[in-house]
Amino acid sequence: MKKMAHKTSKMLVYGVVGILAAVILSSSLWILPGLFMPVSGERGTLLVKVTDAPVPDLLNLNLMISSVSVLNRTGGWIPLTIEGGEKYFDLLKLVNITEDLAVGSLPAGNYSKIRLQIVAANVTLGDGTQIDLNVPSGHIDLQVKFEIKKGATTGLIVDITADKAQIAERGRSGKPANLNPQFKLVVIPPEGPT
Repeated sequence: MKKMAHKTSKMLVYGVVGILAAVILSSSLWILPGLFMPVSGERGTLLVKVTDAPVPDLLNLNLMISSVSVLNRTGGWIPLTIEGGEKYFDLLKLVNITEDLAVGSLPAGNYSKIRLQIVAANVTLGDGTQIDLNVPSGHIDLQVKFEIKKGATTGLIVDITADKAQIAERGRSGKPANLNPQFKLVVIPPEGPT
């Protein structure tokens, strides 16, 4: 009987010690989260701008972009902010100038792809013919290497040039024309804190 009482009191002591350890540990997690929780990544800013080179025999090249995203290391897309939710451009009015498209805060690190979600595109040829353009997947992925540094801004200028010959040929034939642009991407490296 003494042995049983001794075992019971020993189990009671272990139980109380276990409960106290759990309370102390959970209090420490709440009071000192920096010691036990992963530290969030340091962030920098990406500013995406759009420009265009002149295209002979085109009067307008209009795009409606609904979103811009950056691919992260785990394969997920991080959305950037477009003021007003969507951005409409007549790219031919952006010759030798840039216009802001999107901006966002990203974890510091290296990136290699952005996505432009295009909801509408059309062109007006030199003879006044208007042609709606298809973007087969609804978006265009751009391969570009850039770095985001903590507390600094990286710029990315997207120069979009349409394939005028393909657009005119297919549009005049009555077949659907695809946007099929060529892109020149210029990265303006981050300045400021690292």
